[in-house]
Amino acid sequence: MNGYPPNAKYDEPRPRKRRHGIRRFFRALFLVVVCLAIAFVAVRFGPNLYRRFFGNGNTTWISERFGEELKEKNELVVNEVKLTGQETVQQNAWLIGKVQEVLIPYTYALSFTVDLSLADVHVNDIGDTITVRLPSPVAKYAKLTVDESAVQKYDLLYPLTPERYAEIKNQIEDKLTAEASHNQKYLDAAWQAAVKNMESLFKSIAERSAEGVTCEIQVIRDDRLSQPTETPDGMPEPTVLPAA
Repeated sequence: MNGYPPNAKYDEPRPRKRRHGIRRFFRALFLVVVCLAIAFVAVRFGPNLYRRFFGNGNTTWISERFGEELKEKNELVVNEVKLTGQETVQQNAWLIGKVQEVLIPYTYALSFTVDLSLADVHVNDIGDTITVRLPSPVAKYAKLTVDESAVQKYDLLYPLTPERYAEIKNQIEDKLTAEASHNQKYLDAAWQAAVKNMESLFKSIAERSAEGVTCEIQVIRDDRLSQPTETPDGMPEPTVLPAA
């Protein structure tokens, strides 16, 4: 005993302040964790998010270069078909029957091309996708090659003239072209090759840009591109590649 009365201000325990201190500690710890998470997201995804929502400069650059490349290529051979076979052509006469027979072994080649001068290249509103619209591939450059040394002729009663022989070869070529140009298997393979060519060209251009690949490409088949537009007086207008 020191002779002084007890002082409640100093002698009573203070559990309430200790509880407040613990709460402040955990609150500060939570804020630190949140800030670290925000910083990680900003560093990891910030540049891509910024390009997607606030700018598409690199995408525009790629799109412009892509359009220029298509103009330079003009026409792209996307698939080639080669066939080998033998055609037999007969000539019959009334009462006599077969008077001429020709066996023609051949090699036939046909290309499928895409007219890139009709391509439509544009960037979507968000700026993360370049859309390329192309017409369907068409059959071109048919060529029939005949192995003349293996041609067999039976024309004793009705000699084969050079004019008739040339006509037979033209008929064979026209027949093979009509069949191959409408073969769905060949058409599908040609379109798939066209898409792969566009993706490869896009990748090569994007890798040359300062920021690298910052967007995607979408290739769409649009046969309306191959339809000529009409002027008011009924004359078709020349088709021009739209600006990228």
